[in-house]
Amino acid sequence: MEEDSADAELLPGYQWLLQDLPKLPLFDSVRGMTSTALQQAIHMETDPQTISAYLIYLSQHAPVEEQASHNDLALDVARLIVERSTIMNSLFSKHSCRPESNAVLSAFLTIFSTYIRRMRKTKEGEDLYSWSESQDQVFLRWTTGETATMHILVVHAMVILLTLGPPKGESDFYALLDIWFPDKKPLPTAFLVDTSEEALLLPDWLKLRMIRSEVSRLVDAALHDLEPQQLLLFVQSFGIPVSSMSKLLQYLDQAVSHDTPTLEENIMDKHYMAHLVEVQHERGATGGHTFHSLLSSSLPPDRDAAETSKAKVTVETPHSSVKMRAASQLPAVGPDDDLTGMMLQIFPMKVDPRWHGPPPSQLSLALQQALAKELMRAKQGQIQQGGLAFRLLQAIAALLTSAHAGPIVLSMHHSHALSCPLMRQLHLYQRLVSQDVAFSSLFLKVILEMLIWLDNPTVEAGPLKTLLKSFAGQNSSKQRHNDVRTGFLQLSEALAYRRDIEGPLRAVIAMLKAGDRCNAEAELIGKVLQGLMEVRSPFLEELLSLLMTVGTQNGTAGPVAMVISLLLQESEEQAVKMEVDSNNSEVTKSGLSSGLLVDWLEHLDPEVTSVCPDLQQKLLFALNRARGTPAYRPYLLALLTHQSNWSTLLQCIGALLSKRRDYKLDPSSALDFLWACSHIPRIWQGRDQKIPQKKTEKFVLRLSSEELISLVDLILAESELNTRDSPQDDKSSLNQASCSLIQSRLPLLHSYCSGELDNIKKVSEYLINCTKKYEDIAMNKRCQNLLLQIYLHFPEVIQHVTLPEGTFSSGGAADGSSCKLDVLVHRLVILLADIGDSKSVEGRVSDANLACRKLAVSHPVLLLRHLPMIASLLHGRIHLNFQEFRQQNHMTFFSNVLAILELLQPLVFHSEHQRALQDCLLSFMKVLRNFQRTRSPLVFITKFLQFTQKYITRDASSAIPYLQKHSDILQVLCAENPDLVQLKSLLAGLTLPVRRSSSELDPEEGEDDVSTGSLPLVNISASVSLSAADMTMYLKKMSRGGAVEDVLEVLTEVDEKSRRSPEIIQYFINDLQRLMTSSEDLCRNLAFSLALRCIQNNPCRATDFLPTFMYCMGSGNFDVVQTALRNLPEYVLLCQEHADILLHKAFLVGIYGQIDTSSMIAESMKVLHMESTT
Repeated sequence: MEEDSADAELLPGYQWLLQDLPKLPLFDSVRGMTSTALQQAIHMETDPQTISAYLIYLSQHAPVEEQASHNDLALDVARLIVERSTIMNSLFSKHSCRPESNAVLSAFLTIFSTYIRRMRKTKEGEDLYSWSESQDQVFLRWTTGETATMHILVVHAMVILLTLGPPKGESDFYALLDIWFPDKKPLPTAFLVDTSEEALLLPDWLKLRMIRSEVSRLVDAALHDLEPQQLLLFVQSFGIPVSSMSKLLQYLDQAVSHDTPTLEENIMDKHYMAHLVEVQHERGATGGHTFHSLLSSSLPPDRDAAETSKAKVTVETPHSSVKMRAASQLPAVGPDDDLTGMMLQIFPMKVDPRWHGPPPSQLSLALQQALAKELMRAKQGQIQQGGLAFRLLQAIAALLTSAHAGPIVLSMHHSHALSCPLMRQLHLYQRLVSQDVAFSSLFLKVILEMLIWLDNPTVEAGPLKTLLKSFAGQNSSKQRHNDVRTGFLQLSEALAYRRDIEGPLRAVIAMLKAGDRCNAEAELIGKVLQGLMEVRSPFLEELLSLLMTVGTQNGTAGPVAMVISLLLQESEEQAVKMEVDSNNSEVTKSGLSSGLLVDWLEHLDPEVTSVCPDLQQKLLFALNRARGTPAYRPYLLALLTHQSNWSTLLQCIGALLSKRRDYKLDPSSALDFLWACSHIPRIWQGRDQKIPQKKTEKFVLRLSSEELISLVDLILAESELNTRDSPQDDKSSLNQASCSLIQSRLPLLHSYCSGELDNIKKVSEYLINCTKKYEDIAMNKRCQNLLLQIYLHFPEVIQHVTLPEGTFSSGGAADGSSCKLDVLVHRLVILLADIGDSKSVEGRVSDANLACRKLAVSHPVLLLRHLPMIASLLHGRIHLNFQEFRQQNHMTFFSNVLAILELLQPLVFHSEHQRALQDCLLSFMKVLRNFQRTRSPLVFITKFLQFTQKYITRDASSAIPYLQKHSDILQVLCAENPDLVQLKSLLAGLTLPVRRSSSELDPEEGEDDVSTGSLPLVNISASVSLSAADMTMYLKKMSRGGAVEDVLEVLTEVDEKSRRSPEIIQYFINDLQRLMTSSEDLCRNLAFSLALRCIQNNPCRATDFLPTFMYCMGSGNFDVVQTALRNLPEYVLLCQEHADILLHKAFLVGIYGQIDTSSMIAESMKVLHMESTT
């Protein structure tokens, strides 16, 4: 228990597991289950502390009484050690030692020491594993005669634990070490269980870990009997301690003496290997000298000595002795020589004994002599641009920016007798050419960078350091008045007059690197940066980086504003270039520097709009003069969408949809951003992945009414802008493109309206007001088009607003746009065309007919979208003969379609429906032609002729040519039915010249010609079977107070005559409404039957009977209520817009009237569910 409390103190968050859980009274009953769960958890958990707690618990409380459980525990822990290297590195890292590491290591050792002791006690041949598990098992035999069988991962895990070293305090480390690596004894041998072959106990990766260990016994065991190629592989590995590396090098020396040819064959790069041995010696490793001698003896002579002629510093040594040379005997040095290589020879990073070139002092003397000559010419006024001094300074600067800058400066520091004269000469030259800003700034930069290396506390003071500090002080006093602002002014002037900018630019960069205060105005800096972007200066990135670093010391607002202004200015310049030369496709691309600016903007403000919201939103959403999207904008919008938090996104959305801004929005960019905001994965974070079917998910981004109106304005503006930028040649193509663009934005509007009818109603009302407000025809058409698209997605909106007359004729309803009720209408039409003869099929056809008639009245546009499909269904039956047509009941479908077409007037005559309508008419005519020599359906012919006359009256220019084209079919019909005066009149009129529409007339023709030439037709009106006298008599008999017999007689007469002419019922509506509440069964049933027939003929009348129907269901007369409920399903289908009121009333009648209304309500719901239209 003391051990538990100590471990709990190391892991205070897990006291419940290590201390509290084992104290429970019934702990033994859950000990096995808990251990199994924790053994599984250590392979999934990612928190090192949690895994530590689990391991400590398992080492103390895991049930290991049974062999199988003990095997599972050992294997699970071994898998953790071998396979989860990241967790192990975190637990036992040398750089960040955890307080619980010792406890965890002790727990590991306890688990495996217990396991290995138990396994060594098992008898040889005892089956501990099943056959299927034996493929990864090894049989182990020690020299002492003990044996064990265990998983190979367990063996590797124990060796890995030993490489970690012993923990503090008491542990089983040395006991485990003695078992696996006995002192001065052979290691145990391993054999495969399934094949009995000898197994490789320690693979190379495990030996490398052993070599990296601090345990000497492990290192010796790993290095024992290694092949030469393995030794070469290990010596090139990283992380090996010096002591282990010394042993490796000693083994390599032995390999040289034992098997030199094999060793040489495996060495790929002797230069690299020799350098590697030298580096290890510098680390403090011993041995390897024999191996290094082998490498050095086989190296070819260095070719650098042969190439010194390029530097013109070849020095000939006399055969006798070395003599002092005169100055005139030194080699000449010029600006075109390899000054960088010469500096490396004068100040070598490391002395190479194989170097046979001239001594450094001779090279330095030659260089000083050449510099002295250039100084003399400079004093005489003969200054050479790009001379030796400038080239030498450039060479030193290049070395200082390389990876070897530190060693070179230290070499110059140690060889101050050579470096100080050179620096003094360069300083003298800088004083002579002080007007050369480029040389002065570069000289100051070299001095400062050398001082950075020499100011290190580990470097002692010296002459070079003192000299450089004096030079730095003198230059800083000279540059006192030449501050950063002055440098920017000089740079701006050089850019303006197209002069050389490298010198002033280097001076500014040097001052900024030296830590000078940036006192230049933001306008001046922006002007200079813009000029550098135009000339594509290679120093732009370096200068911008310095300015950003200096500017961010006082906050990021200034640098962000500067970057945005540069991007905006670049976009404006691109727009101007496009206006000047619109034929050049190259100018449409963004500048090359915009990517650099965008990277800095992302670095300074990852949320893109949080530092300078107004300016950054202008960058993202402002309309470009070229009316194009800058190349960087999509990337910035993606950053804004994915890297900003909700508050930033909501603030940006609010700013976009508000009217308060000083720039014009780019509608496409704004709408794309709004679409992305509604689709980013973050919007679903923390919400259920599986939403119940009946649950409505609330939309996160809820907009106010004003913001929804702004969204609509953006959609209209995008369509207008797209139309304005397109060529004006083809108006129909423009209208189609505008319509397609509006359709593509409708899902966005739908999502932000959240599907709520109130929002849809507000948007529709706003668009209706726009159609009245705008005088622009194109804008009116766009508003109507958007209204039509909204209607297609939300047909119920028509119950709350009155759409303008031109909405349904604005186009876009019959094209490829989607509609909410397309699937339903398609199903209704398929049901309407069913030809079954069973009662169930007849009922479905009747219900479909009622639904289609209701749809034709309430939503004609939705049904007209499917007119081509109706025409194809009609056309698929015209090949049938009369007998087949009658027997299969196809005439019902044709009659129903013709009646529906009558209800679709006048929209069915619009130009976009002409082709489908004419296909339907052709099918009607061909069917009537098939009735030759039979009794033709006169009622159908009459209705067809009535519809044809209305077609001619509405659009004669399209109807008459079409009918003339198929006049032969009409001639056959006339011959079969000579008594049809209307048909003869139609044929007679078709022989006259066709009147052309006003759009087809030439301008020279008079207006009188437009109004003449109409087709003389006999008025084919519906034959009303009641005369005025009969009507008066019927109304009198049906009036209140009449005898029941007289009322029944009239109702029977009207019922008979309305079967052919149902339109006569409309004259008796008031009396029928009164008789529907009659207590006489016959009168009441006939009244209900006639009322439903009237509504079926014209579904617009359905709402006229709503008060009466509601009154009947609430009547105190039980028979009246029953009659109303019996007719409820059919009436609900015809009056769907008020179905909720009717069904609610029926439910209340059933509750309070103690009447079973469930069957009627269920039937009504079935009809509505299957064939509802709204």
